[in-house]
Amino acid sequence: MSDTIYLDPGFEKFLNRVYGKNRFHGFSGNKKKTEWKNILLNLFERLENHFEINIQNDSEQLHELKKHLSVIRKTLSRNKSINHTTVNTIRILFDMCFQLLGEQINNTERKVVNHHTHYKLNQKRTIAYFSNNDQKFWQVHSRAGTSRFLEEGFPTKIELEDFYFQDLKKDSDKFMKWFKDEYPDLYLEMF
Repeated sequence: MSDTIYLDPGFEKFLNRVYGKNRFHGFSGNKKKTEWKNILLNLFERLENHFEINIQNDSEQLHELKKHLSVIRKTLSRNKSINHTTVNTIRILFDMCFQLLGEQINNTERKVVNHHTHYKLNQKRTIAYFSNNDQKFWQVHSRAGTSRFLEEGFPTKIELEDFYFQDLKKDSDKFMKWFKDEYPDLYLEMF
């Protein structure tokens, strides 16, 4: 069995989304074990940076996720096959996903996992997304130019940026009031 892994153009595109435009242009193809491990190590370092910046007010959650990252670093430092590395990386990523949903999953004592309560991982914490008014501006901005917004006569992205940055001086509270007053249907649809 070859100790190489094929990275398709979709993975290359993903790497460019993580690291910046064209940093990995032409990168797809067969990669040796050491190169694959280095890519994974670097991705997990980036992930840790994102965890530290984006997880707020939950040091226990951050600690648990960092434990998972420590396990992956140990796994990647061992001289194991690409298959072993990849399988364990996937397992740890799923562990981290479950942890992000609330806590570590553990149904080992259940004979069957088929009740909705078996999927609940929010005994300690619940994911709750919220947006401040600055973030809401960018949500509205992302919808500008779509058919629904164009039907309502909403400004284009460029016009919206000019209005927000020049006229409103980046005052997101004023923007949200304007948006709610001028486009109440769109406001209710979004928020």
